[in-house]
This record gives sequence, structure tokens and C-alpha cells, in this order.
Amino acid sequence: MGIQLPEIGLFDTAVREVREETGIDALARGHALHDWGLENTYPIWPQWLHRYAPGVLHNTERLFGLRVPTAGPVALSPREHTAFDWLPWRQAAQRCFSPSNAEAILLLPRFAMP
Repeated sequence: MGIQLPEIGLFDTAVREVREETGIDALARGHALHDWGLENTYPIWPQWLHRYAPGVLHNTERLFGLRVPTAGPVALSPREHTAFDWLPWRQAAQRCFSPSNAEAILLLPRFAMP
């Protein structure tokens, strides 16, 4: 299987989201951001509909993996997260509130970068 380059906008968005939500620079030396080429589309829960434009009822998320050299410091966005923990992947999947996030974590062995 050849290397598939991500769509330009999606990769840039992933870099920005990682920085905004965790303070981690996905482009820093030793880091490796990979577009897994997968998307999840799911209905937006009613309590979150106010965050979207009127009439938008589904969300599509693109899956990326980020390899970091060490479990370093994290600076969470207080608007989006309240806590974090560096965990083994199976344990991380079990702790996920979001079913799509848990599913993505369970795919790590399939997409793990050497």
C-alpha cells in the first residue's frame, strides 16, 4: 500500500485542533501526524445542537493519529476539556465518553506507525 497524502485543509485543521485543545504542536520535531483516511458521521446529540448552524443535525469527523515522542505536558482548552491522562490504549478507549473516540482508539494497532 502506497503512502496516501491527506487533503490539504484536513491536515491543517488537525494540526490546529491538536494545538488548540492540548497545547501540543503536532509538527514539532519527533511528532508524527497521520491522516487515517477514515471518517465517522453521526447524529449530533440534542444538547450540543446549539453549537452548530440551524438545520445541521449530523457531524462528520476525520480520524488522525498523532505519535508523540514522550508523554509530555498538556495544556487543555478549558472550553472543551476538563482533564486528561496518558493511558495505555485499551484503558483509554474504556474511559472515553464518546463512542466514536473509543472506536478510534481501538483502531490504534491497525494504524500504529513504526
